[in-house]
Amino acid sequence: MRTASFVIPTFRETEKIKTLIHSFDNIRDENIDIIIVNGNPNDETSQWLRDCSDSRIIEKAGNPSLYWAGLVNVGLRHILESEPRPAYVFLMNADIVFSYDILQSFLNEAKILPPCQLGVVTVSNGQIISSGVQVLSWSFTQNRHPLAGSNTSLLPKDQLIPVDFLPTRCIMFPLEALQQAGITSEERLPHYCSDYEFTARLSRFGYKAFIATNITIEVDTHNTGNDVYYKKTSLRKRVVSLFSVKSPSNPVYLTRFIRMVYPWYAKPSAILLYLLRSLLEIVLGGSAVKKLFYRAESGFSGRQV
Repeated sequence: MRTASFVIPTFRETEKIKTLIHSFDNIRDENIDIIIVNGNPNDETSQWLRDCSDSRIIEKAGNPSLYWAGLVNVGLRHILESEPRPAYVFLMNADIVFSYDILQSFLNEAKILPPCQLGVVTVSNGQIISSGVQVLSWSFTQNRHPLAGSNTSLLPKDQLIPVDFLPTRCIMFPLEALQQAGITSEERLPHYCSDYEFTARLSRFGYKAFIATNITIEVDTHNTGNDVYYKKTSLRKRVVSLFSVKSPSNPVYLTRFIRMVYPWYAKPSAILLYLLRSLLEIVLGGSAVKKLFYRAESGFSGRQV
């Protein structure tokens, strides 16, 4: 059995992939595979991977029609269909870096816990950004992003913070969690909210979600999808952007997410509130909506202001 398999979706991010693969030089365990799922196969990323001497790397071909969930599923299906299988599965974004043996840090935490899913503290320019979501009120869509906005010098050590959703910039879970819960919901949630739905589903199968404060990554905050909620564009363009697959406040996908994840009693009010927020973001712009609701985060995007 392998120690771990890492699934990394990418689309024309050669420089980010190069930097991330160099981060893997810090991992001492050779009994891993690094599954790069390329949404634009046979491009410059493919060429670089072919020239790379790292035998741990496996490139799997996606296609340009696939978004995050579809690309991730290519890697997850490979894991489920291949031998030897890993003890642990990682989902990683291409835009992260780490400068230490992150696998060993995860394994150290896993030794003292029942089977669960573990996320990391995400850092950008010395500041902690959204690393997980705690739902304070399902009915009123009130969320808390633990640690977000804090300076890294204030980061507490040796803590495991329970959360309801994890972003999949870098998470680890046991293989049996994937076998029981299944792959991501790429048809219903092709991009945004798919990671939250997936981690919520793992939790429902008994693999609770935690942020491990001993594990940190650096992230490129420019790789965040569509930034469409600030009054930079015309009303028409904001409406078009709102319904983009990559829009974090797309009302179609938010409604699907709520129907899939929220408790039954909270679904009507949650759908209504998120539809209202999407409408206000079109009309007023995202900054005004944040001020109106006194919120430090924007819906499910995890963006901080």
